Amino acid sequence: MTRFRYLPALLAFVSVAAATLMILHTYRVFEQTYDEGAQLAAGIEWLDHGSYRLDPVHPPLSRVAAALLPYLAGVRSAGTNFIWSDGNVELDWGGEYQRNLTLARLGTLPFFWLSCFLIWRWMRHQFDPWHAALAVFFFAFCPVVLGHSGVATTDAPLMAMFLASVLAFWNLLEKPTWPTAIVAGLALGLGVLTKLTELPFFVLTAGSLWLCAWIATRRFPVSWRKLAAVFVVVCLTVWAGYRFRCGAVLPPDSLSGSTLANYQALKPYQKQILTWPGIPAAEFFRGAEKAYHSGSNGRVSFLLGQTYRGGHWYFFPVAILAKTPVTLLILALGAIGAGIVSGKWRRKRLAAVLLIAGILGPLAVGMSAKINIGLRHILAIYPFAAMLGAIGTMYLWQLHGPRAIRIGARVVVVLLALWNLESCLRAAPDLFAYFNEPAAPHASAILVDSDLDWGQDLKRLSAKLEEVHAHRVSLNILTSADLTRAHLPAYRILQPGEEPSGWVAISEFELKTTPEFRKFENLPYQRVGRSIRLYYFAPGPARQTLQEMMPDFGI
Repeated sequence: MTRFRYLPALLAFVSVAAATLMILHTYRVFEQTYDEGAQLAAGIEWLDHGSYRLDPVHPPLSRVAAALLPYLAGVRSAGTNFIWSDGNVELDWGGEYQRNLTLARLGTLPFFWLSCFLIWRWMRHQFDPWHAALAVFFFAFCPVVLGHSGVATTDAPLMAMFLASVLAFWNLLEKPTWPTAIVAGLALGLGVLTKLTELPFFVLTAGSLWLCAWIATRRFPVSWRKLAAVFVVVCLTVWAGYRFRCGAVLPPDSLSGSTLANYQALKPYQKQILTWPGIPAAEFFRGAEKAYHSGSNGRVSFLLGQTYRGGHWYFFPVAILAKTPVTLLILALGAIGAGIVSGKWRRKRLAAVLLIAGILGPLAVGMSAKINIGLRHILAIYPFAAMLGAIGTMYLWQLHGPRAIRIGARVVVVLLALWNLESCLRAAPDLFAYFNEPAAPHASAILVDSDLDWGQDLKRLSAKLEEVHAHRVSLNILTSADLTRAHLPAYRILQPGEEPSGWVAISEFELKTTPEFRKFENLPYQRVGRSIRLYYFAPGPARQTLQEMMPDFGI
């Protein structure tokens, strides 16, 4: 077996290389997604002006990563003081839209690589190289992971940094030394700088690890002094992310509208604290305050045919079941069940807690939230799911019993792995819009928003309209892009309740969440990409011949 010792590393490397090529291929296929311009604008502001005022709701790390290469290529702040228009100007800086968008998306790629490396390293240390290679394989060929690793947003970076912070905390519990405490604080600080949901994710997951270690040893796993060191390093790291700036959480010139009403309801000492100009990383607390109020109000969401505002507890469980490859679901759940039944988890109790809590922590936060706009908000569960999938695979491969059972189990393993690979390759390049085989025929009836429609198919719409020689189009699509540079024919925005005529393009999000557009659902259309429906309405009395005029349009 010595001559095969390099095969696990080769499998992992080939998986990551192939996944990287799949990610790179999506760059030219898709227009900017709804959030990418805003991410770029906030990052460019941090690099160009050293400030972070446009949109402090998300911390700067992933945004600076997205903006770094465009900034080095000469992109500078547009200065309109409106994040969406700033983003569009910066994406089209120098007339190099595709170059700038590609450079921004490349900023997300290192976070994907970091996730793969951490999965390999931890699984190899805890189990063996084959467990590690299979975990990387299932992670690298998970369409949802690849899709969000190919856009310049905060979700894939959070996935990597959450994994890094949890594993660093694991190391601290295993070896409670000063170096591991510093590394844990640094990893957690960088995670907090990526997205605010890192904190509740980490508290639930790391808290479970802490409790398990405490019960197992009947003493505090880490001394209070080292925990204090972790806290200090986290604070310094976050402050460094805001350039060690100080300021007021609520600057007097920002008090207007609802902010002013909330401010006036505070007690005098609270007002003094919030307006004191010497608070370190004030933008962080300002962003947290805005995120809290935004989350409290909820947003328009769609699930299983229902449009609603706020959150349903079952949104994320449904999203996981619909958008996770069936093979990964089977193997991950099988690993948990087999580990409990066989008693293997007793020997690796803390490892089991880490893998299961790494999924349940973010899932619990998502289920309690009032925002249901995409599985991407708990994308951080997938490294842990991939590691569980690898354990389930190896459990089947190493199954004991009669020879026929052992051979049958290994055949099942090979078939499941091939199914997973084929499912991912077939989904490309529409990776973040992927739905697994049982859910795919009903995708738009289950989820929309960033799970299916995130504004990504505008470029495809332009090509399709050119193909059908459309001179005018009425449209209503989910996008933040500047439509004047989208190479569309003469266009107008279709208003709800209007009687359409000629070519009409409606995105799935607008179709599902705008009641007046639901009447179009059963009319013949041609699908553009995964997220836009293109209709043709003949003028006047000729409308009854629509089916005959467009025989190639399918529902």
